[in-house]
Amino acid sequence: MPNEFTPRQISDRDVAAFTSQDLHREGTRSRDAMPMGAVVHAFGPLFVIEASGGPTEIERRPLLPGMPTIDFVFVTRGTFIYREDDAWIESSDPLLVAPSGLPMRVQFLTDWRFLVARIQCDALLPFLPRLPEGTTVYPELTLPERAMRGYLAELAHAPASVGPGDAATVSRVAIEMAGALLRGRFPLLSAEPGKGAADVWSDAMGVIARECSAAGFGPRELAAAVGCSVRRLQLAFARHETSVGAELRRERARIARSMLQNPEHDGRSGAEVAARSGFGSASTMYRVLLDTYGVTQQELRRRAAAPRGA
Repeated sequence: MPNEFTPRQISDRDVAAFTSQDLHREGTRSRDAMPMGAVVHAFGPLFVIEASGGPTEIERRPLLPGMPTIDFVFVTRGTFIYREDDAWIESSDPLLVAPSGLPMRVQFLTDWRFLVARIQCDALLPFLPRLPEGTTVYPELTLPERAMRGYLAELAHAPASVGPGDAATVSRVAIEMAGALLRGRFPLLSAEPGKGAADVWSDAMGVIARECSAAGFGPRELAAAVGCSVRRLQLAFARHETSVGAELRRERARIARSMLQNPEHDGRSGAEVAARSGFGSASTMYRVLLDTYGVTQQELRRRAAAPRGA
């Protein structure tokens, strides 16, 4: 490969600016003039990247796939859609976590700005023996994650000359923050490495039993909790001749049925029972109860009120 298309090397404690042309040479393609740029600060195993641009569509084809780093991307401005499993997904969510070097196709719908912490995987393995394999997006930041975003914003405007002692200190703090983020977002990855689809299935079913009543909990959230891609999760469920959606509906129906049969919940409306069992609406809950158990809400309540032996 010609030298002009080799990835640019950044020295420790250096600051490097990347123009649209630089990003193009490193594997990012655009349909237009690609109005974007980035500034990179290097602190040992940590790179702090501030990138921004305008509306455009890009396709990233990394020159170094399988890079030994992981990206923590904080979206500080903008709305975008990205390609996943042959579907376009719109997002303005503030946090994205993904291994570096993954190919990606993104349409930026507005002006945008990202803050990125790119960290060597080896530096994070003490916190989590397995790191996430796919891309996960989160709609809300926890308090520690907001603190991490603010810390990265400070580092993104650090002076060009940083002493080795200061660089080691700031990188250590950022790595601690990233490690805590991974432990909080991927609790199942703190266990020993899994053995394949069977482990994904068993882990996922445990998470479904624990989290299915949460509003909006779906395949993306389940994949993030298990620590795999949505595609790998779907394949694991397909091997058991079912789907994530079917198992979520089954578990939510079990919870709803239990509540409707319990006289203690007779005062709750159908909408309240639906919300507490994870359904988006009472009508959806009634339909799933009928499909799963062949009974209506009214029949379940009558059974619960019937005398024993009737």
